[in-house]
Amino acid sequence: MKKFTVFHVDGERGLRGGERQLVYLACALRERGHRNVVVCRADSPLSDRARAARLEVRTLPFCCEWDPYTAFRLSLWTRCAENPVLHAHTGHAASLVGLASFLHRVPTVLHRRVDFSLNTAASGPLKYGRAERVVAVSEAVRRILVDDGVDARKVSVVADGLPADEEECLWTGTAPHEFAPPSWDSRQAARQKVAKEFGVEPKAPWVGNLAALVPHKDHDTLIAAALIAVLKRPDLVFLIAGEGPEEERLLAQIKKMGLLGRVLLLGHRDDPVSLLKCLDVFVLSSSGEGMGSVLLEAAACGVPVAATRAGGIPEIIVDRETGLLCPPRDPETLAQNIETLIADQKLARRLALQGIKNLPRFGLKRMAEQMETIYEALA
Repeated sequence: MKKFTVFHVDGERGLRGGERQLVYLACALRERGHRNVVVCRADSPLSDRARAARLEVRTLPFCCEWDPYTAFRLSLWTRCAENPVLHAHTGHAASLVGLASFLHRVPTVLHRRVDFSLNTAASGPLKYGRAERVVAVSEAVRRILVDDGVDARKVSVVADGLPADEEECLWTGTAPHEFAPPSWDSRQAARQKVAKEFGVEPKAPWVGNLAALVPHKDHDTLIAAALIAVLKRPDLVFLIAGEGPEEERLLAQIKKMGLLGRVLLLGHRDDPVSLLKCLDVFVLSSSGEGMGSVLLEAAACGVPVAATRAGGIPEIIVDRETGLLCPPRDPETLAQNIETLIADQKLARRLALQGIKNLPRFGLKRMAEQMETIYEALA
């Protein structure tokens, strides 16, 4: 098998699911003998996370989507690398990778993690039309890409992943217990800490959400479901972690519905997995979702899941087998599913246990092998 130098390009200012997946992939490819270079902004959370994982990091300014300086520098680096591949992990990075490849012809791979339609006037021909291969994180994303005109022969599905065992944890610098159900004592200690920080009842049932506060995560449906559920179960507490442009509007909505103290916006959490382990139910209310890798994290922590059927979510969560699903923008059914998981502990435990059993098929070795096959085909 040929060894590649993979330039993973991502100019995002924050650290969301896509950036965590980039690091996982680079670490898994490193174990298979490939050189990985994470190209990102200086002083970004991604640069910190990649360095912590002992990955090679190079920084560029990413001044705009078609920044000629960033693309030129990127093309220069590929000229000095053995078997280079340019791998864009975001839509904006795809523009820069396409421009860099135009300056110096290098195989390009574009990752697509959202289930939005392409802006076909620009994205189709200029980004996805020139790429040798497009990687969709789910069959749902693949269908959208093909429907928007991307050559189906170019599109491969590679699901996002999570360290599936101690060996994969070692690759990524992840503690073996990081993605595992907590002990009773550690869970109670974590709940006490969160309860003290936000003034909530530690013995109450906690329903949580961990997602950026952006429109397609559809927190409006979650808040509406909370209102319905709280009317039947006044002891419920909803904890929403994340930050984004919707925060101020969502807080106003919570106040308007009289849910202060019942629905809390926690903001950014430095240790989101510890919050997951505190929850009785994890909820993902998205109206659009490429795959929803946070669902893998929730499942790994042994938390039962209630989610919508948006995008690629049903490719992770099977209704009544590994979680409970409902249509997008259906707060009544979402509320009913939350109430069911709180009230029926036997069902909740069964779904959570099956979710854990399904995790090995989302392991990092599998993800690296699939990407390796794609790079080899391009070479």
